[in-house]
Amino acid sequence: MDNQKNQAADAAKKQEQQNENLALYNRVRSVPEHALKKIEAGRLKGKTDINPMYRIQCLTREFGPVGFGWYTEVSKKWTEAAENGELAVFVDINLYVRKDGEWSKPIHGTGGNKLLSFEKKWENGEQVLSAYLDDDAYKKAYTDAISVAAKALGIGADVYFESDATKYTQAEASQQQSQSVTESHQAAYNAQNGTDNRQSLSPKSPYWTQAVAFTAKLSDSNENILKRVQDKYIISQENCNLLLRQAGKLNA
Repeated sequence: MDNQKNQAADAAKKQEQQNENLALYNRVRSVPEHALKKIEAGRLKGKTDINPMYRIQCLTREFGPVGFGWYTEVSKKWTEAAENGELAVFVDINLYVRKDGEWSKPIHGTGGNKLLSFEKKWENGEQVLSAYLDDDAYKKAYTDAISVAAKALGIGADVYFESDATKYTQAEASQQQSQSVTESHQAAYNAQNGTDNRQSLSPKSPYWTQAVAFTAKLSDSNENILKRVQDKYIISQENCNLLLRQAGKLNA
């Protein structure tokens, strides 16, 4: 009996420590819709961009004004040339944050941006290359470096979690997409027949991030949280578990 009590106490202590460790991550992981923008062109077409000022807002909210609660130092700047003559600039920074009166170790971030690029355009009926020099390249690279460092703290984690797919998660995403289509068809059928007015919820749903944020704020037992989610959405058990994990309610 004493052994069971000790195991239960150890498990409770471990869970409490995990909740404490994930507290900041869970507060800043979700990004409001007004701070998101879909990338419509280029190699990143279809992915989501986060407004840089949102990261500044998060850092300031969590740690205080820049220079007092957090700051950055640029450790390196350099330029690299491509074979076609284009130039890219890169910036290394260290981000420092202050918590409980103590400054953190450096949080590293590297950012980059094109300085000189060649764009195709038509002149007199012929296609020619035109050089474009971006005088904001270093500023953009610095901003990019902040985003990388802030990512390590969990800022915007839900956006990165979705976009940083690996060869393993791609197959899972395909399966989830197929499941989402099935759930959507079921929801449409139920709505048409007046049997269910709930929305279908899966990681591919446009309101998945909001559902994660909503779930993270709930302080009830997981069983009751799950019931509230299922009362509001049509969701599979697998996606319920994923929702609870992303909301920090279950261990990974």
